[in-house]
Amino acid sequence: MATDTIQFVNLPGVFARMEENGLASPLPLLGERTLVLGTSSKGRSGLYVASNSTTTASEFGTSTLVRGMYETAQGGAPLIILYRLGATAAKLQHIGDSLGVEGYTIQTYRLDDDAGTVYTVYYDDTTDHLVVFNALTGLVVYDNEPSPVLDRGEVIVAGSRAIAGGPDIGLLSSGTPMAEVVAAGTIYTPGTDGTNPSRMKLYEFLDIAYRALVVERFDYIVPMDIYLDDKNIVDGDSFSSTYITSITGGDDYPIAGSSDDILGKLYIETYHGKRYYFWDLNGDGHAELYPAGIGHASSTLKISGESLDIADFHEVNFAYQLAWFSHRVSVNNNIALGSIGVRPPESYLPEDIAVWLGDAPTFTTQDDGTRKINSIADNGNGLLGNKFHGGNFSWRGGLAYGGMPLTDGEFPDGIEVEDDNGYPIDLGRYLSTIAAFGQLYNPAEPTGRGYVTTLAPLYMGFVASLDEQQAPTNQIINSVHKVFNLEVDQVDTLAGLGYVFFFEKPRGMTISDSPSSAMPTSDYRRLTTMRIVKRCMKVVRTAANPFLGKSFNDGRKQACQNAIDSALDKLLVAGYIKRKEAFLTQTPRQATVGEARLELLLVPAFELRRITTFINLRPT
Repeated sequence: MATDTIQFVNLPGVFARMEENGLASPLPLLGERTLVLGTSSKGRSGLYVASNSTTTASEFGTSTLVRGMYETAQGGAPLIILYRLGATAAKLQHIGDSLGVEGYTIQTYRLDDDAGTVYTVYYDDTTDHLVVFNALTGLVVYDNEPSPVLDRGEVIVAGSRAIAGGPDIGLLSSGTPMAEVVAAGTIYTPGTDGTNPSRMKLYEFLDIAYRALVVERFDYIVPMDIYLDDKNIVDGDSFSSTYITSITGGDDYPIAGSSDDILGKLYIETYHGKRYYFWDLNGDGHAELYPAGIGHASSTLKISGESLDIADFHEVNFAYQLAWFSHRVSVNNNIALGSIGVRPPESYLPEDIAVWLGDAPTFTTQDDGTRKINSIADNGNGLLGNKFHGGNFSWRGGLAYGGMPLTDGEFPDGIEVEDDNGYPIDLGRYLSTIAAFGQLYNPAEPTGRGYVTTLAPLYMGFVASLDEQQAPTNQIINSVHKVFNLEVDQVDTLAGLGYVFFFEKPRGMTISDSPSSAMPTSDYRRLTTMRIVKRCMKVVRTAANPFLGKSFNDGRKQACQNAIDSALDKLLVAGYIKRKEAFLTQTPRQATVGEARLELLLVPAFELRRITTFINLRPT
């Protein structure tokens, strides 16, 4: 409650009350949800609503996570959710058990490499008295002696004293830092920040996050610091032999940004509910990186003790991983769309930009009418030759434009899955691949000099701000300063292969086109189509949801059909779709198991993309 006093209590007037914190950059809290995933040197785990940029920056510090918040907000994202990757808690096990088997376990909620020094421990084995202090605040955060137990929610304490007679820890006045406890039987595991991970470690971080988040609802997904064309041994990049031969213990990941910071081939094994990662770095079917000390895990053995085989290891790619996650969210909850950037050119000199752009493959029309790449010599290179966008002789039989098909596993090299009509399911429909870079100015670079980065996060934030009927195509982005331009024919080629580019027009920095990363043959090639379908699915889910869990007799079936028709009719009137047909059916067998089928035919209001002007001259 305000405590300042208005001078006049009886006279009318206009009075000034100057409130604080109005410059703290409040962010909107309504609208579609944009999920940003990134690393940070501090801050909480779990989902975090970025309601205030200043508070959020203070919570997480300088990080890719906060940079993603600023960039998506700069694009216009109406509601931003942050998720911190890679950080782990500090853990101290077997307190009160000198044999190191049972006893108490203390685990911090704080996910940082300093968590083990922030929290200190006192333990008296004779009285079984356990106290945990926060050294930064000086407060007791856990004490098992009061009744009920004092617990401020900063640590998790589990277990109990195994048997009296074990070692004591620390002083009751202050305790001993968790990281410095050396009592017999105890095992300390330090917390980690997870900042600046290698490519393979970042892939693991995202794998863990995606599986934790698949049950959540998001509209747009922006993982930071990943690229379509990250180095990959499947694409011909290689680790140095000196690096491979120097690995000891199976856990020496490459230094982030080094020449060996490459994606290998991956085998994942689940053991006691946790996923463990084995990386083959040279394609020999042996794991140069593996979870040392877990079961039988070694370079040649799985945790279970079975032999590793070359067929156990799979190709991984950040774009495919994101598309696969988006697909799972879309099937289970609501359609979620992601964005990913590409690696920048070596420099912005014309010759380096030309190498970065590359050449498109040569396509040949086959007897059956399909277009393919007939030989290795017909492969492209650079962005235009990327196998997911341009195609490659060794990818999907040389099919033109490549594509990202859903497979029977979670990796691109599995057996392709087809829809009910017999067509491969193109995961590229869920992605926007951004080939543009720009110079941005925001508090992520506090010096005010700005920084150059991929525009993938900003683009997705901009998309989130638009009505579904409005495509990003030809829209002006005032907050971006160009780094380099391409010739119009080059931008045209990029658009034809499913890339989004920003280029300078007389009226400002403009989004060239807004395709999804689906193949040109896909019905879902246009981002606007995906967003209109997304809107339709949202209203259908909302209309049908009240009928779930109730008996589905003929009357309720008709009521459900009417609710769906009514919801879609509103979109028809509003201009999102031109035509719709919805048929709700239920066979006797479906009725016995509580299922129904909705056949939905939609004609979206396709965006206007080109006006051709025909000019004729006449004599006077």
